[in-house]
Amino acid sequence: TSGTAAANFYPAVYEAHEAGVPLIVMTADRPLSVRGQGANQTIEQSGMFGAPIRADWDLPLAQDHDAVYWELAVTQAILTSLGDEFTAPGPVHLNIPFAEPLVPDDGDLTWTQGLVLDELPERHSAEAIDFAAIVEDLGLAAKPIRGVVIISDPHSAQAALTFAQQLQWPVFAEPGSMARTASVGIQHYAEILKDQEFVESHQPDVVITAGRFGLSRSVAAFVKTSVRHIAVGRFPLDADPWRTAVHHLPDFPTATGTAPADGDWLRAWQQKDGQLVSADLEWNSRGVINQYIARLTHHDLVWVSASMPIRIVDDVARLSDSPMMLMNRGANGIDGVIASASGAALVHGAKAHVIIGDVAFIHDASSLFIPSTERHPDLRILVVDNNRGAIFETLEQGASEFSNVFSRIYGTPHASNLAEVAAAAGWASQRVSTFEELESAVEADIQVIVARVPN
Repeated sequence: TSGTAAANFYPAVYEAHEAGVPLIVMTADRPLSVRGQGANQTIEQSGMFGAPIRADWDLPLAQDHDAVYWELAVTQAILTSLGDEFTAPGPVHLNIPFAEPLVPDDGDLTWTQGLVLDELPERHSAEAIDFAAIVEDLGLAAKPIRGVVIISDPHSAQAALTFAQQLQWPVFAEPGSMARTASVGIQHYAEILKDQEFVESHQPDVVITAGRFGLSRSVAAFVKTSVRHIAVGRFPLDADPWRTAVHHLPDFPTATGTAPADGDWLRAWQQKDGQLVSADLEWNSRGVINQYIARLTHHDLVWVSASMPIRIVDDVARLSDSPMMLMNRGANGIDGVIASASGAALVHGAKAHVIIGDVAFIHDASSLFIPSTERHPDLRILVVDNNRGAIFETLEQGASEFSNVFSRIYGTPHASNLAEVAAAAGWASQRVSTFEELESAVEADIQVIVARVPN
């Protein structure tokens, strides 16, 4: 695409940058000779994405080079997007100019078949770091270490769980981390961390964070006030927004040379966790999401939107038999949630579920309109519609003194029938307002369920 349409890639570019996801953005353009001359649908596209881009190529016209040039150019773009030991994976931009005629005039269609690239070289991981060396450096070698692992990065999940299980540390795993497990996981960690008395009596010696963290302010405060914080992540994703980490590691360490914590440490967190109940039978956002996700198993794939849905799922999703959960965790944006879930469903090759708020649904409703030439994802979308951006009610601007301006500035109510929006795009849809109607819609396999809730 070209012109202002190319700017629609910007949210995806920033999400990929912040999450360390390889992404190649290709924009069509006019030749350099007509840029800046008022040519129709021509803007300055070279460098348009700015800081998040790992590399930006303003390529020559196709006829100026042979196939070998293009094979090398595309290979280099792929390698750059994959990152290296010093730079995290991320987005690259290929700006590709076309001169008229826009296709070859000899009827040749071989250009539609794409390029065949040589096999890309493998990336080698850095040598594993033994945690025992870090413990000694921190002056803690004389006692069993009481620690906590906080993780959002799915790439670190297996290493983090192995580490925590060996040391018997509690794990606070966000929904998209792939690290939720009953053996060491704490389901209601965000709520527990609001209990100041419990936190003060259970201060860890070390907190290790892997990837982005802090869906809840209580988690962020816990890390800020920890005695020793170790951040795991590759530049610029160092999981250390407040520069509190005493060590930065590119990968999760091994725990072969470190003694586990005493048995009471993990048990105390799990007992506290067991005292909290996530069941909610009220017809509200939490109750609806709780009932919907309770039906899913580890065989299911669910894409969760940022804002309130991910925070609710973080608390109510059980640790055992939990579905595979994904989300855009880079910049936590609500743009492109349906598009992202569609891609995941197509790769997954089976039904996928989306849990999304009304404002995020409206932001990406155009992704419901899929060209008839393309494969359609098998999605089941639950829209939790409270007719506003309710997350702002949990922040300072939700205070009573702002009530007279809240709706217009923060809540932005839309009063739209979102089921009709989905129906216009050809999706079977239904509005529900009771648990009985929700259950019936799920049983009927309705593609888009819009649950109207008060809050």
